[in-house]
Amino acid sequence: MRWRLFILILVFAAVASVASATEFAVVVNPSNPIKGMTLADFTKILKGKTESWANGRVITIVMPEPSSPGMKFLIEKTLGVGVDQGKEMLTDSSRKSTTVLFVASDEEVVKAVEASQTAIGIVDVYSITSGVKVIRIDDKQPFDPGYVLKGH
Repeated sequence: MRWRLFILILVFAAVASVASATEFAVVVNPSNPIKGMTLADFTKILKGKTESWANGRVITIVMPEPSSPGMKFLIEKTLGVGVDQGKEMLTDSSRKSTTVLFVASDEEVVKAVEASQTAIGIVDVYSITSGVKVIRIDDKQPFDPGYVLKGH
């Protein structure tokens, strides 16, 4: 009887762990020809070091508020800093042209990226619609083994 209870607890813990893991996707407007980029290149976009696409059009970054659930992981993973410092970096007035738009939800990120050919967004994979295109990061898609934007 104790073993059954022990196994049941282990199974419950495993399911809870998997359910709390979040996979993020980097999305662009379907008209954007980009298919993928490295995490380092994505970080350069977030830091404002890369300000335009290959066609010269200025990049607009769309993401949920840094204080929202999951964004802590993304800021730490991509920028290597905490949430407060990450928000400062993203809103730094010395950014020459890249605009960062903070929105309230993943659904709003998707809508903004759908509406702008120059936008790049970060969303939970379960918020993706046919109105956006998921791009590969380090040659991997969300749910691929080794995908770097898998949070906990």
